[in-house]
Amino acid sequence: MAALRTGLGFQAALTALVALVLLAVPGIPSPPLYVSLAGFAMAGILIASANLSAYLKVFVSVYGIGYLLLAGAKTVAALDLLPAVVAALLPPAFAATGAVVFAGIVLAISHWKPIRDITLIADPYFANRDAPTKEIGLFRWFGRTEGQIGQRLVALSIFVNFADVALTLRFNFFYRDLYNTLQELNAEAFWHQVLWIFIPLAILNIVIGMVDLFVDSSLHIRWRTWLTHSLYERWLGKGTHYRIPFIDEQADNPDQRIQQDVNAFIQQTASLSIRLLSQAAQLVSFIVILWTLSRDFVLPFTDAVIPGFLVWLVIAYAVVGTWLTHIIGKPLIGLNFRQEQVEADFRFSLARNRIYSEQIALLRGERAEASRLATIFHTVIDNYVDIIYRRIKLIAFTFSYRQASAVFPLIIAAPSFFSKKITLGTLQQTSDAFGNVQNALNFFVTSYITLASYRANTIRLGSFKRAMTKAEALSAAGYGLAQGNDTAGPVTARGLTLALPDGREIVKADELTFRTGGATLVTGPSGSGKSTLFRAIAGIWPFGKGRIDVPAGQSALLLPQRPYLPLGTLRGAVVYPNTIDQFTDEAIREALVAAQLPQLADRLDEVDSWDRRLSGGEQQRLAIARALLAKPQWLFLDEATAALDEPSEAAIYRMLRERLPGTTIVSIGHRSTLHGLHDRRVDMQPEAGLFAPREVRMTVPAE
Repeated sequence: MAALRTGLGFQAALTALVALVLLAVPGIPSPPLYVSLAGFAMAGILIASANLSAYLKVFVSVYGIGYLLLAGAKTVAALDLLPAVVAALLPPAFAATGAVVFAGIVLAISHWKPIRDITLIADPYFANRDAPTKEIGLFRWFGRTEGQIGQRLVALSIFVNFADVALTLRFNFFYRDLYNTLQELNAEAFWHQVLWIFIPLAILNIVIGMVDLFVDSSLHIRWRTWLTHSLYERWLGKGTHYRIPFIDEQADNPDQRIQQDVNAFIQQTASLSIRLLSQAAQLVSFIVILWTLSRDFVLPFTDAVIPGFLVWLVIAYAVVGTWLTHIIGKPLIGLNFRQEQVEADFRFSLARNRIYSEQIALLRGERAEASRLATIFHTVIDNYVDIIYRRIKLIAFTFSYRQASAVFPLIIAAPSFFSKKITLGTLQQTSDAFGNVQNALNFFVTSYITLASYRANTIRLGSFKRAMTKAEALSAAGYGLAQGNDTAGPVTARGLTLALPDGREIVKADELTFRTGGATLVTGPSGSGKSTLFRAIAGIWPFGKGRIDVPAGQSALLLPQRPYLPLGTLRGAVVYPNTIDQFTDEAIREALVAAQLPQLADRLDEVDSWDRRLSGGEQQRLAIARALLAKPQWLFLDEATAALDEPSEAAIYRMLRERLPGTTIVSIGHRSTLHGLHDRRVDMQPEAGLFAPREVRMTVPAE
């Protein structure tokens, strides 16, 4: 991209130089002076965009290409080197200068904070060097990397929109000429305009519309695929999803942000950014036309001449409309943000009721849940009603504003037409140019609701990314807790202090060692930090200081009291987190039978919500089957058999010791019967307001 912009800058300067030389040669037609000078400005803009956002660099580069094409085409046409039919379809000369103005606008707005917030989310896609996404065939051949494909699709989309603006300009002049032929009753000229000007323009307009839809849709699906993968992989990576609730950044309902907000952000970013610059192109182009038409405008019913009166009028009209729209519609930003939040909260509450339906039914908690849902839903409705009233006020103003703007230019220009100072074609061209300028200036007015929603959406995605960044930093530092693998055999901790998320310290261990081989039981009162110690050893607990070392290259598996069972087949639930192709059906069945689940051995391909279908004890035994398949070198059991009766629990431990002789088992448990199933015991004992792990002698010999 950098090489492209450098080359474009050189070519823009060269084009400008050639145009200046042509101006200096008498008798040779050439583009206007402002087109020539604009080339040097474009070269400067391209050079100044070196540190620009990856997304915005595409816009600047495309406008550089646009200048070269338009200025070059006009130069060739001025030298009579193009067929007359083709030359007639070219937009006015100032369109090339417009491309320079648009590039300057992009460079200027890149420093605006809302734009920086958007590009922080958008840039990773366009700067990535990943291989093209395999799931999508559309435009996969368009670049060597996914980021390159994205850049080129945006460039193509901008080019298509730029062509559409140029076509709109050409239509403006076509309608002027067409209405003049009607006024002059010139049938031959009329049919020439229809057959040789309108039909080619209409066909081109249809083609541009089809290409625009195809390119935009392809960009959307490729961008969404990459960004969605990127966010959920980052969210799930290295325990970030687990640590986000512990930080001070608001990041509720990450599922909604990844699914809904990403889709909306991409759709709105691509649409609004390209449409905004398209409107800017339209604005600059038609202001030039409007100024030309009203250069010596005589104020109706007076003899006062006001140069460019229609330009000043449309600007004032649009500025007042924009200001009033902002005043009326500003509360929509906060309301839309809150609506997204309360809708997500309501959906999350419904999902929790589905997940915990058995517990709610056993406690007869349906009435309490219905009351709680009613309260949350009432918040949804209240906020939405506020949005309705605010949108009604905004629509009432914008509709009135739009209706008035339809007749405004005709009222102003009609006296000149009736006094025969302008032709019918010029009157129509004036009205059309006024409407196009007004529409461009009213982009903010007509799009305020969309912009308000977009701003809220950007805030939500931005806060989610900041939350992940903070959670990743928490993983890397915390209070100074260091993770390593500087040990050949045992799990060790030195100078270890573990704390709660609020900073309150609960565990302190100057030296702690879990030796390799056999089984160790960790005991202690509830709240003494046993599970926190396990989480720290697993590397997901960030709050603490000191150092924990685990054996290098050795596998470990931690089974919590409540195992996670993914949606899908029973086979997938048993082998999780491994894939189903890693184990044979016979191995899975054998593991289920050994874990006291023979009734499930022939149901491997059944799809069900297994977390609801199986009892707590069955879920724990299924997790034990996972351990048998994984054969880890370290197995941490955090009350992983607490839902079993004592004889079943004892049988499970004996089976684990028998089938996994090379596995070191470390358990957390409260039952005294567990003592006889382990070789060693570490007890969490109170010490100076904290709990310290101390190895104690076993009172019951291990079986």
